[in-house]
Amino acid sequence: MVGETVRNDRISPLLVGRDNIELSHLQFADDTILFCPQETETLVNYKRLLRCFELMSGLSINFEKSSLISVNCEKEWVTNMCGLLGCAEAVLPVRYLGISLGANPRLVKTWKPILDKVEDKLSLWKARSLNKAGKLVLIKSVLNSLPVYYLSLYKMPKGVAEKIIGLQRRFLWSKEDGNNKIPLVKWEVVQAPKKLGGLGVGDALIRNASLLFKWWWRFSKEDCPLWKRVVCSCNQLDPTVMLSSQPLPSRGGPWKDICQLNIKEQHARDMMIRGLSMEVGNGRNIRFWEDTWLQGGSLKDYFPRLFFVSNQQGSVLQQETLLADIMNYNFTSSIWRGLVPPRVELFAWFVLVWCAWLTFTDRAWTTSGTVKEFFESWTGVTGGKSEQKKWLIGFCAVIWNIWLERNSRVFQKVETSAEGVKILSFLSYKEWCGVDPFGC
Repeated sequence: MVGETVRNDRISPLLVGRDNIELSHLQFADDTILFCPQETETLVNYKRLLRCFELMSGLSINFEKSSLISVNCEKEWVTNMCGLLGCAEAVLPVRYLGISLGANPRLVKTWKPILDKVEDKLSLWKARSLNKAGKLVLIKSVLNSLPVYYLSLYKMPKGVAEKIIGLQRRFLWSKEDGNNKIPLVKWEVVQAPKKLGGLGVGDALIRNASLLFKWWWRFSKEDCPLWKRVVCSCNQLDPTVMLSSQPLPSRGGPWKDICQLNIKEQHARDMMIRGLSMEVGNGRNIRFWEDTWLQGGSLKDYFPRLFFVSNQQGSVLQQETLLADIMNYNFTSSIWRGLVPPRVELFAWFVLVWCAWLTFTDRAWTTSGTVKEFFESWTGVTGGKSEQKKWLIGFCAVIWNIWLERNSRVFQKVETSAEGVKILSFLSYKEWCGVDPFGC
């Protein structure tokens, strides 16, 4: 509903970045965020839209639990809009899905909810009732579960990491009376993996770096979702090039911290980056020399002399040789609805694909336009779903009986008049649908 109103210019979306990415709403489960510029008309239309949703769904929106969050807006306008919507006013930072939106992740107080949970889980009264093995299991479970959501989005400050390590060390080495006893080994040994002689507790900073590095993998793996378009627009990045092959932002918010990985050993950071490679796919978006499509780096880095003399610098693995109509058959997805027998569905699909190739070779199968245009003119009619189903069944009935008539003339030398083919098409339509749309 929101998308349709945006397309009809009833609601003005928020424009983000240099490319003016339209952002109107975000949804997660039953939580919804609506975005808009400082326009009274847009908020009035949002109010009307939500009221229509209530009437259509039978659900009721609790505006008392909703908030209007303003960014650089006039105070009087915000107050008036809160009265219009019947919701409360909120200011950044706000808590949403466990994350403090608008908060500075470099401040220790932003991480206070995480520290409080860790301290509650690793309280001293639990240490008195557990042996060393039980303490170790609890420490690992707390580190693996509680702060992961934060660690996958924000770079952990060093002070927060030291606080978590302090709570872990106090819990593991505490005595029954709550006092600390002398540690048996240094904490780096406790953090080390078991195969290296440690206890496998893990380092929070290393875990943070690995979770942030997953965004590098998602950037090269995913095509172009909304988050990637927004990030590229705000940070002047190329979505078709891996992060390791383009200039990274040196300032900014969380994305700057993601790009500037904080790993002590430089060789470990280089190894992680070299381990990334792009999926070749059809090869039309992968540059042969410059892109990293083989693990270990780009070919121009491995063979610089060949790259220097090559006359195909910047060329892709696979040039565009076929039209989009030949390679993309998404428009045929509406066929598979179970409205006609399976053999008729499959035949309709073959007709559309076959005629696309005939059109590509300049051999038209229909007198006016292509079969694809014929198909879309029937199935793209305005109206409800029931009307669209009727027209789809009608299309399948027509081409199926034309095909049967063709086979009858070619193989059996028996011809039926055009009026007879029309009557047979209506009979097939009645058999598959049970309704005669033209009253015949």
